[in-house]
Amino acid sequence: MPSAPPAQQISAFPSIIIGPDTISPQGSFAEAQASFLEPPMELVEETLDKLIELKIGIVAHYYMDVELQGILFAIKKRQMELLQSDTSGKIPKFPLVAIADSLKMGDDAVNMCSQSNVESIICLGVDLMSESVSAILGKNGFSKTPVYRATHKHIGCSLAESAEGMNYKAWLNKSASEKKKSLHVVYINTSLETKATSSSIIPTITCTSSNVLQTILQASAQMGPEEPHICYGPDHEATLDNAQIDWQIRPEK
Repeated sequence: MPSAPPAQQISAFPSIIIGPDTISPQGSFAEAQASFLEPPMELVEETLDKLIELKIGIVAHYYMDVELQGILFAIKKRQMELLQSDTSGKIPKFPLVAIADSLKMGDDAVNMCSQSNVESIICLGVDLMSESVSAILGKNGFSKTPVYRATHKHIGCSLAESAEGMNYKAWLNKSASEKKKSLHVVYINTSLETKATSSSIIPTITCTSSNVLQTILQASAQMGPEEPHICYGPDHEATLDNAQIDWQIRPEK
């Protein structure tokens, strides 16, 4: 078989091998990514000092660039190191930086406020994540805590926006009109308008990628012995994945 053009040839599959005390990047792409795992300590110290001084917490989504994640992780690590030897009480007990999925971002923001006396939150993610973080803060008694985005410009999510159209509403209306018990499980990174509109059509609960299967199985068990009709959206690929897993757990008779 003919070999790939020189520009497409690689000497090693891009990967990072992590040992007990070493990190070994394989290939130029992995080397570039690994370079961000040890950011300049001056930047780490300066940023941590500012977060403590201004009582600010940062919640970031897993999908943020590796350059940013490297710095954030180093800040969190440094805070926990300082906490071990802190006798003055100046170092907050709960990390001021969290990298998580969209649901846990809100939970971490609550813990920052309740355990580390944070007075404002910076949310690094799409607009809907900021909405979710703010809503979770409000539900837990921190409605006056401001949530700041990275830019004043719109940071959209095409997946979430697909649930705002008439086709999605028609699908929910059709499901609600059927005889089977129906439940709508919607991804948390949809707009508040989508959640509110959906709830007015069909019983709706939210989930995130880390707990969607658990949520669906628990709902199925609580809705009764008859087969429930669960609508999950708007992530089509996740729907297929969870349907396959659910079938393996509860195969058709």
